[in-house]
Amino acid sequence: MSNAEILYKKLLLKYQHTLAYAKKSKRLNRRLYNNYLKLKQYHNKTLKKAENQARNLLQQTIKEKYPLILDHRHRIIHVDKNLLDTIEMTQIEFASSFYIDLLFEKYLPNDFTNLGEILIPEFHFPILLDIEQPTDDRENNEDGISVHPFLHFGISGKRVYNKQKKLFIYFLSMRDISPEIELSYYQKTDKLIVSLSQTNLQLQQAQKTIEAQKIMLISLVCSLVEEHNRETSIHLQHIRLITSYITEECLRLNIVKKAPYQIEQYLKDIAYTSILHDIGKVRIPKDLIEKTQGLTFAEYAKIQGHTTAGAAYIKRIMNLFQNDPSFSQYIDFLMIPYTICLYHHERWDGKGYPKGLKGSEIPLPARIVSIADTYDAMRATRSYNIPMSHAEAVREIKKCSGTQFDPILVKVFLNIEKKLEEIEY
Repeated sequence: MSNAEILYKKLLLKYQHTLAYAKKSKRLNRRLYNNYLKLKQYHNKTLKKAENQARNLLQQTIKEKYPLILDHRHRIIHVDKNLLDTIEMTQIEFASSFYIDLLFEKYLPNDFTNLGEILIPEFHFPILLDIEQPTDDRENNEDGISVHPFLHFGISGKRVYNKQKKLFIYFLSMRDISPEIELSYYQKTDKLIVSLSQTNLQLQQAQKTIEAQKIMLISLVCSLVEEHNRETSIHLQHIRLITSYITEECLRLNIVKKAPYQIEQYLKDIAYTSILHDIGKVRIPKDLIEKTQGLTFAEYAKIQGHTTAGAAYIKRIMNLFQNDPSFSQYIDFLMIPYTICLYHHERWDGKGYPKGLKGSEIPLPARIVSIADTYDAMRATRSYNIPMSHAEAVREIKKCSGTQFDPILVKVFLNIEKKLEEIEY
């Protein structure tokens, strides 16, 4: 074998070795490349997972710190489930409630020219709860009042601008400050109760003073009337007692629906001033009042004139008070004796005097005193009549129901007639 052949075989063998090594290197490179791709894919997945975990952790941290996140379009980005449970709403209910609009209208910054971060100082935000009362409580609740407690939140946070989404985001933290607010309310309520108690005591004392003045002045008038006619003075004492029985029963039965001022006091004042109904008789000569024979037409007209005369006395006082603002509040009170004096001889059927009023045209105080005055006149021993028994007088009052007297007040009178038997005549 020639040297050339030997050299060729060596080169061929070397080529084959090199080719085999190249193939092996190619397989190794392919395996390394595949491993690289797998490692790269694993790295990317791991990196993405880490980014997602970091993002989720950040979002979770933000959501834990800010249970309510809104955008400037009044949309809820996030609301904590515990918060919804606390305010007893679903997310849909809360999103459609007026509370969201109220937050933006009154509390959250609405200057959208500033793209920087804005801190939101804490503010007080109450949310109303509707708690259904247990059946037993509703049955015992005579006023039918529903229980609507408040939850009070202290809300603070920040507003940031999201350039990518072009939204202003409001991150709001909320803490329950109900105990603090309720304690403050209780303290204020305690102070208010003390203040109201003191004011109420002062009002009661003032009311007692006013009532004492009323009684004193009315008693003074009665004393003057007594000087004029002893019989009339006794009659006035009876009138006040009978009238007080009637007005108390009116109050118990809730007969009076409207009054110029507080109904209970109004009825008391009718009883107080009932004894003024005949003050006009001081203008009538004493011998005419005590006359035992029948009256002439002119004399009867003079007797009838005591209604307008008594009303004129009260009217003078009313005119005096009307000119002084500090006393004008007593005009409604003085209207009671004024109407009593003027109208207590009117009749339900319109046949009375001096105006011929009928039915409810006659003021209530006069209708009440009319019954009391008639009962006492029938029972009393007068120079011009023979006294009736209690039963006879009651029958007469009942008989005149709807003609002389208000039918409703006659029923009231019949309710209290047993008390009248105790009055000595």
